[in-house]
Amino acid sequence: MLISFLKDRFLSDIKELVLKNNKTCEKFKPDFDRILKSVRFEEPKNREFGDLTTNAAMILSSQVGKKPVDFAQDIRTGIFSKWDMVEKTTIINPGFINFNLKNTFIIENLNQVFSEGTNFGVNNSGLGKKIQIEYVSSNPTGNLHIGHGRWGVMGDVLSSIYEKSGYEVQREYYVNDYGTQAKIFASCVKSIYLKKLGIGFPYPEEGYPESTVEMVAQRIFSDFGDSFLLNRKEVITDDKAIEKNAICIMLSFIKDTLSSLGVEFDNWFAESSLYENNNFEKTIKFLKDNELVYEQDNALWFKSTNYGDDKDRVVIRSDGNPTYFASDIMYLINKKERDFDFLIYILGADHHGYVSRLKAISRSLGMGNDAVCIIIGQLVRLVEGKEVLKMSRRKGKGMTLDDLIKGVGRDAVRYFFCMNSFDTHMDFDLSLARKKSSKNPVFYVQYAHARIGSIIRKLKESKPENISLAELEEIENTGGKFYRNIIKNLNEFEFKNISERNLAWVLSLFPDVVYDACKNNAPYFITRYLYRLSGEFHYFYKHNIIISKNRVNIKRLVLAIATKTVLKNGLDILGISAPEKM
Repeated sequence: MLISFLKDRFLSDIKELVLKNNKTCEKFKPDFDRILKSVRFEEPKNREFGDLTTNAAMILSSQVGKKPVDFAQDIRTGIFSKWDMVEKTTIINPGFINFNLKNTFIIENLNQVFSEGTNFGVNNSGLGKKIQIEYVSSNPTGNLHIGHGRWGVMGDVLSSIYEKSGYEVQREYYVNDYGTQAKIFASCVKSIYLKKLGIGFPYPEEGYPESTVEMVAQRIFSDFGDSFLLNRKEVITDDKAIEKNAICIMLSFIKDTLSSLGVEFDNWFAESSLYENNNFEKTIKFLKDNELVYEQDNALWFKSTNYGDDKDRVVIRSDGNPTYFASDIMYLINKKERDFDFLIYILGADHHGYVSRLKAISRSLGMGNDAVCIIIGQLVRLVEGKEVLKMSRRKGKGMTLDDLIKGVGRDAVRYFFCMNSFDTHMDFDLSLARKKSSKNPVFYVQYAHARIGSIIRKLKESKPENISLAELEEIENTGGKFYRNIIKNLNEFEFKNISERNLAWVLSLFPDVVYDACKNNAPYFITRYLYRLSGEFHYFYKHNIIISKNRVNIKRLVLAIATKTVLKNGLDILGISAPEKM
């Protein structure tokens, strides 16, 4: 990780520079690490300013009693002048320090692409740590809406990012098969099921869309016939069996939809399992024994305000029935008992109130402040040109997630869903997603990969005189002899123009992007990077000749192959195909 490596070294050096040479700094030494967190060390917004920039002089100048520009000069002299990889340093008012790295340093970093191959971008920041990421968790009472698809894809990609960072990851779907909504759905299914048996039965007024319920009822009727009708004359049915099978069938539909999107789970956790083996009674006893609850108005309340919530929450209603919050408590206890180091919940846009209550539960259980992270995913609006498409899951209107996948394809859906942060509302442009042109971002990225595939095919067909047949055979094997020889001679590699250097620079940043995407729970860092890398390659390809007559420019070929490797690695994280032809 190039930038992370340099930043860690810089923070260590500047801490030594300030604390060692300025006795006046002793008074703020205990807070120095906190102050250093405000120091930025990153790419400048304008690439003309240099490769990297830092605001360190402005952050620390008041602490050392100097003007930012003067302290920037101290940093340049005391730190950057001693770094072998720095080519040039520039100080810009009011105290920014911009610097360029030597070309040789950038070239040396290309080694990693070929030596690590498919593992380029992997880091060990989470080695030895277990994390569970729960996402989608839609009630099994209807088809998935577009928002569920977005949260599903982003949860899946975030899981991959954590895996690339060394974490042991478990993907979990929480099945809400217990409570009021499950019973309402079962009642809807029962009504249509009985209708198929020639028995009229009222459909619930606030029931779910009959189009979805019809499919479930038909499956039950086809599989079980009248088995669940216990008494035709008195219309007595096996309601538990109907409910159980209705949920299972609807869940199978959900699984099929998610699978078509490339979203899979390690564990499907049933809410109903929380109420087995007297677990609810044991949980209530635990809460009472630890004085975490109290009784008021014939109900049992959790002392959530003691742990940062804005109000206390009801655990058992006055009628004796448990609330959804009771399930939340038992589920979090269950997760804690499974020995995860970190828990991430990805919840829907209507779950903002869950943040404080889940945090309160975790604190009451003695979990660290950082042990539980709640991400609120925002909704998706479908647009077709200037028209906004209407959607309603409960009313059964509009485009479903299945429709979207069939309409624009899995790759486009996954890429578009990852183009923005979790907390940003999204307009999904259907017409753009269908386009087979550079205006479509996923096409733009995939075409860069396919374009390099075309170069390789052309190379094999032309059989240039400066590459042997044996080398041509293993041209795509980044661990093969051809590339081992290239790596040995990389010190002779020189950039002939800025497009070569820019491409090499962006290639070297991929490990940092993966690391930062993990640290910030930001899958969109990957899509943003791949689009940038593709842009650099398309420009490079347009302005540089790789194959000319019967010879190939080896150094440019190396850049092209490295680009193909990194594009493939990035697309793999996104769960998107990397086509050889388009």
